Amino acid sequence: MENQKQGHFALFRSLLSKDWAKDTAKLAMWIRLIGEASYRPRTVEFAGKEWNLQPGELVTTAAIMGRKLRDQDGTEKSPQAVTRMINFFAREGMITTKGTRFGTVITITNYAEYQVISADEPRDRPSDKAKSNAGAALGVVPDEPSEEPSGEQNKKLLEQELKDKTPHTPKGGSEGDQVKPEKRRAERIDYESYLVAYNEEVGEKLPHAVSANTQRQRRLKKLIPQLKTPNVAGFRSYVRAFVCQAKPFYFGANESGWSADLDYLLRETTLTGVREGKFADHKEPA
Repeated sequence: MENQKQGHFALFRSLLSKDWAKDTAKLAMWIRLIGEASYRPRTVEFAGKEWNLQPGELVTTAAIMGRKLRDQDGTEKSPQAVTRMINFFAREGMITTKGTRFGTVITITNYAEYQVISADEPRDRPSDKAKSNAGAALGVVPDEPSEEPSGEQNKKLLEQELKDKTPHTPKGGSEGDQVKPEKRRAERIDYESYLVAYNEEVGEKLPHAVSANTQRQRRLKKLIPQLKTPNVAGFRSYVRAFVCQAKPFYFGANESGWSADLDYLLRETTLTGVREGKFADHKEPA
């Protein structure tokens, strides 16, 4: 009965064929992300603040998620390990993130498409309780007390899975027409992941960044190819090196109270100074 009160969420078997799913930590984290995501619009309290979540969203931190992911000896995953997995899912286009100093909102991509049962959809109530275990792993609204999902609900989930495997015929053509492959899109930069990496590395030493505005996106797009490793991990290493090298001046220990911030680290001159090991010799901000 406790499982029925908790509800269910959908997982497609194609998940098990993914190479990354062989990593048990990633698989466990992905299942937890889907399971903890909100299934309807709602307001939750986290870190002393109210968060308005949409379907497919959850708010958490790397440290909290790490405490929920343990190995057989009970050892928790480190925040750094959790962040690496979050960045992986973001690069794969499976999630998007929006980080603040209080928490990170994670959005499951295409959540509504796969969790096809809406919160307001009527469900058949089977009278025969002996049938209550059949199909329990399919599609019931998560976190909502309910009985067995209806046959119509199961049918929708199966149709969705078949749809994912069926090649599409372009408009105006017939099934016999050859479908031209879509042009490969340029890899999308998940700017929010870079903000999360920056905030986690600077901690309380520098002001946190809460917005990936147009100017920052433009600077990041130009800076990323210049990193030794042109991705979130490389950017994280760069920020960490800056924090280690820079004098107290850059952390607000000066008469004006000025301190470096994300915009300062997005300057090419700052990256060059850190890379050449000369940054600590700077007397004033560039």
